[in-house]
Formats: sequence, C-alpha cells, structure tokens
Amino acid sequence: MLSQGFESSSRKTEELKAFYRTFKSELSKELKSIGATDLKFSLGHFYVSGFFTAQSGQIYYFSLSDVRSSEFNMLYRTAQHHKDWTGGGNQWVTIKSGMAERMSIR
Repeated sequence: MLSQGFESSSRKTEELKAFYRTFKSELSKELKSIGATDLKFSLGHFYVSGFFTAQSGQIYYFSLSDVRSSEFNMLYRTAQHHKDWTGGGNQWVTIKSGMAERMSIR
C-alpha cells in the first residue's frame, strides 16, 4: 500500500484510513509474534505512531513519520511510559514481513 502513494490533502483521506487499518493489523501481528503486548496506535496527518511493550517489560515508541514519503522505514526506540515521545536512541527497521524479528528489542 505504501508504494501506491497517497493523495495529499489537508484531511485524513479514505486511502490513508484504509492504509492505517491494514498497517495496524499487520504490525499488530508482527509485534504479537515476538510476544509484544499493550499495543497503542495513533493516526495523525499522514503519520502513524504508537507504543508497545516487549516481553521483557520494556516499552517502545514507534513512528512512521510520513506515509507519502518514498522511504519505507519505521523508527522505533525505548520509552519510559506511553507518553514518552522522546525516549531512547532512534533505531530504524524496513517495513516488510518479518520486521519485528529484525528489530533490536530487549
């Protein structure tokens, strides 16, 4: 869906909402496959972000900054709580099947 591109708009478009539903479902499956819990998602103006808790209890923040971009990487980093948007050092993972297993999650 990312490679199809998005119509730029001042509102959340139907294609963005459809992408969000699919991304949320697929990332949830990915994260649950590595034992993550407490998943929280947020849809902004052409960005998706949220938090999850790893099996170890460590909380992580993730962000897909602008889905209209041609880059298909997701930022993630440690967080102290579910409102810690500044957290630890930035790490990146390419958005594709099996990505949760490639993330450096402790």
